Amino acid sequence: MNKKIAVLILMLAASVIVIIASVSISKSGKIKKNGVETSAIVSASKSNSKGPLGSVTVSFNTSDGKEISATASTRQRLSHGDKAKIWYDPASPAKIDFGDTVKYNMRGVIIGGFMFIIGLYYFIKFTLKDNEKKNLIKSGMKISAELVSAGRNEKYNMGANNPWVIMCRWTDARDNKEYSFVSKDYTIDPSPFLDGRSHIDVFIDSSDPCKYFMDTSFMPKGNNTIG
Repeated sequence: MNKKIAVLILMLAASVIVIIASVSISKSGKIKKNGVETSAIVSASKSNSKGPLGSVTVSFNTSDGKEISATASTRQRLSHGDKAKIWYDPASPAKIDFGDTVKYNMRGVIIGGFMFIIGLYYFIKFTLKDNEKKNLIKSGMKISAELVSAGRNEKYNMGANNPWVIMCRWTDARDNKEYSFVSKDYTIDPSPFLDGRSHIDVFIDSSDPCKYFMDTSFMPKGNNTIG
């Protein structure tokens, strides 16, 4: 999967987390601020095995004597018949709050916000990298680098699971300095696609050959690269 698409998915997920948590915080805050505090009796409860919040149904009487049954999330472990303090919206008594979920939802805002910032950082980073590649192809110096080999990228320290890369070298006639070039990471062995090749086109920044883009368009298309 393209790195930018993966990052956009992360940012979207983070945004959803932040929005859901923020809406819950806002609702709880409004009910506690403008609502009526009362005591209720638990009629049913359902714990959530995947998180600290449980769904609890309570029965209570409003200030005008109307009996209401309502359900809301809470961090309390309540059972049938327990008494619980709640707040309800006088305009819509079925909207209740146990007053203990704000801190929990605030974690969602913080975690989601952190995820979004990380995603934004990498999105900008990958965008700048893509723009650099485009600029090199458009205005960089095209050279023919000698093919050295195809092998594993050992920087990952994953042994047989390391991704594959193509390695080339080129000697700058201007100063007789040799440069090494490494392709992007591949999940497949490039060797079968290098048959008959002794050189590969590389676009470099003429003032700084360490900035380069290797043309590996001969590799098969599809989800076979890391990035």
